[in-house]
Amino acid sequence: MKRFDAVIFDMDGTLIEQQIDFAAIRAELGIAGEVGILEAIAQMSPGQRSDAEAKLLAHELRAAGEAALMPEARQTLDRIETAGLKTALLTRNAAEAMSLILQRFDLTFDLTWSREQGPIKPEPDGVLLACDELGVLPARAACVGDFHYDITAANAAGAVSVLLVTGERPDFADEADYVIQRLGDLPMLLEL
Repeated sequence: MKRFDAVIFDMDGTLIEQQIDFAAIRAELGIAGEVGILEAIAQMSPGQRSDAEAKLLAHELRAAGEAALMPEARQTLDRIETAGLKTALLTRNAAEAMSLILQRFDLTFDLTWSREQGPIKPEPDGVLLACDELGVLPARAACVGDFHYDITAANAAGAVSVLLVTGERPDFADEADYVIQRLGDLPMLLEL
């Protein structure tokens, strides 16, 4: 019997290498370094929010146009598909930026979820919705991401959290159920 029924992926830093200059975005929008960009935008007045969202989208679209697939992403996704596991992409990016990535790299998932669709990571809602839509129990879904929000959302949803660490091991790594150094390690972890 398979150990997992689904894999829920983060996009940036997990499947896609993107250079988004978060410091520049924060400076342009006047957001302090300790506050999440999307969380800060949500607290702005409607006029400020609209302007900030447009500026953020411009940064995301530029980065999506220059992005590259992470090493071993295609092979890993192919192995997961061949094994018959369901897949989802769950990102804090705008739908337009996510769609550009999906189109550029010919990526398909059973379900995609962008920030416009509802509560974003670190809230567990996206993970729970993905599991519900895919017809799987959270405990049988592996959530793969590179950031603290990914691990927090997976853990809060009762899913299995898998942290992809491609550089220095972050302080929050111990919060993940599993830590991998490359996407190519994922099929073995999933027992495919």
